[in-house]
Amino acid sequence: ADVRQLNRLRQRMGGESLQLTQNFRSQRPVIAWVNRLFESLMGAGSVMQAEYVDLLPRWDGAAELPGKPGVKRLGQALAGPVRIAREEGAQAIAALLSRLPHAQWQVRDTEASGEQYRAAGYSDVCILMTRRNSLWELEQALEEADLPYRLEGSSLIFDTQEVRDLLNCLRAIDDPADRVAITAALRSPAFGCSDRNLLELVHNGGSFDYLAELPPAVAATTSGQSLAALKDYHHARLWESPALLIERFIRERQLLAAALDHPRPRQQWRRYRFMINQARAFADAGGGSLRQFLSWAERQAAENARVTETPVPEDDEAAVQVMTIHGAKGLEFPVVILTGLDSWGSGRSESVLFDREKGQPEVSIGGDGAFATDGYPELKEKEQELARDEAVRLLYVAATRAKDHLVVNMYHPERRDSPAKQIAALLDSDDASMLWESLNPPPLAAAAAAAPSDRSDVSALPNPADFMRQREQWRQERQELIAAGSRPQSVAATTLARIAKETADEAAVAEPWRRGRGGASIGRAVHAVLQSIDLATGDGLAETAQAQAVGENIPGRRQEIIDLTQAALNSPVVQQAVASGRFWREVPVAAPLGDGVVEGFIDLLYEKDGGLVVVDYKTDAIDAPETAETVQRYRLQGGAYALAAQRATGKPVREVVFLFLRPSKEERLTDLAQLTAEAELRAAEYLRGGIAP
Repeated sequence: ADVRQLNRLRQRMGGESLQLTQNFRSQRPVIAWVNRLFESLMGAGSVMQAEYVDLLPRWDGAAELPGKPGVKRLGQALAGPVRIAREEGAQAIAALLSRLPHAQWQVRDTEASGEQYRAAGYSDVCILMTRRNSLWELEQALEEADLPYRLEGSSLIFDTQEVRDLLNCLRAIDDPADRVAITAALRSPAFGCSDRNLLELVHNGGSFDYLAELPPAVAATTSGQSLAALKDYHHARLWESPALLIERFIRERQLLAAALDHPRPRQQWRRYRFMINQARAFADAGGGSLRQFLSWAERQAAENARVTETPVPEDDEAAVQVMTIHGAKGLEFPVVILTGLDSWGSGRSESVLFDREKGQPEVSIGGDGAFATDGYPELKEKEQELARDEAVRLLYVAATRAKDHLVVNMYHPERRDSPAKQIAALLDSDDASMLWESLNPPPLAAAAAAAPSDRSDVSALPNPADFMRQREQWRQERQELIAAGSRPQSVAATTLARIAKETADEAAVAEPWRRGRGGASIGRAVHAVLQSIDLATGDGLAETAQAQAVGENIPGRRQEIIDLTQAALNSPVVQQAVASGRFWREVPVAAPLGDGVVEGFIDLLYEKDGGLVVVDYKTDAIDAPETAETVQRYRLQGGAYALAAQRATGKPVREVVFLFLRPSKEERLTDLAQLTAEAELRAAEYLRGGIAP
């Protein structure tokens, strides 16, 4: 900031800007990689991005040494969701660190005179994360590999399991009506209630309301004693400060002693001390009740706030540091592992944005931006561009924290835009491949089995690889149980239509109903009008169309709504429905299908020749060449309507009619037997979990 201010002053006076180009931290290979990447990332970016100037290295990289300094690439693009990439990346990082003591990576010894090197240890390594999204997977992998690590920065600590458990207990103490927090507290290490204990509590006539009197059969049980303890803490909260209450809770529930069963008890002790210190600081700053402290803690976690923290690691603790990039500003580390490059971020914008050029706010109501001021979309796009520029600058900060070795976790979803994907696109060329080398660490089980042990007698110890295999088998069985329990219980007709669209050729023309702003709003308005007015006479059309246009925030398209509705009223199929004397609008239908239900809402249903006719309004703008393709996309939806209607009423469906309104055109499906069979097959596949929603 001081340099920018000085540059502005020099420019006003007609002088040249200052440029800081000398780097005194990183080795030449690291600087070469940084220069090549960021001259592309910053050079062709937004006008708000600073112009990139190449850095000059101070250190040459000790090219003659084995395990020489440089940049390493870990992983590649993967098929599947981002969760898979995060899990694979975390496992690869843990496997890499498991081999670190035997890899003999050379780092510059800052305590020695001159440019001397030594082998890297765990205390030389810092894992830098762009966000906390992948912290859980990373902690699990480091735990499974039995690697020493230390979380730096309160924004990470608030997201650890120990602190989450403690906060759940405090929420339960503060609010006896919070059943979710009470259940989480009972199942936490502080009380240790199992699912069986909780089931016995309910079976014996108890409840999760600890203020209620406990039945005699419950009072002496583990869950009953735990509820009584919560009641005592609830009353004590009125007389004790949050710091005193938290400290007493940790002591009386023996959380410090329970941490001895953890592979790294110091880590848990440090987190508990951190929460006690934060409660004391909260009180010193004028904070009051336990509820206010909990609200403050939730804001810190939600906003990734960095609370002042001064962790002092023990002298005999050699541990990998884990922190966010924000927390690493101004610091340096011999070995940096950069992770979390699988996404640019949420991409969400605030509902209220302020346009500083026009001096006015722009507002959006609703997640899809259906109600927004005119300038909001443009301002939102600008905000997202600025957020992308900030993400690039953070990557620059992270990469230049490395003194000797920079490891870049490149596991990312192949179909998702991400920093890793852009880095690969820029540096996968032949002339850039020499700037970094690829690492392929073995799986964690293989790494654990191959690593030499420093124990003199290991014959009596179980094989770590067996534990890893058992752990992996348990995880797989758990995922299968979760998948079985997560299968949908119902499938909507519109869901089948969406599946048909998603499985269509990706090179197809964009969906007509998404062309132009407000397409979905027009469709909702037309359907609402047709549901309300008199189909025989059209009475009330103008007034209802006006009301729906205002309700959908498209008042200027009132006439378009009227025209589309009139096209439906004039159509032969709607006139036939009115003439039948037995028709129904917006009909909810549902029918059993295997272990689930197929359901939907039929726009118009009427009787014909002892059977039923299903009519579905479509506001898609289609041309003649597109008609067959569009009808094919909606076949499963129509088949699901027919299937549900037949099973619910016991009457056959004679026809399914798609009534397109621009232009007015009827498309009739008469192959009902084949159509319902196909819809039943696809719906059954979805209910079994074979089709992604």
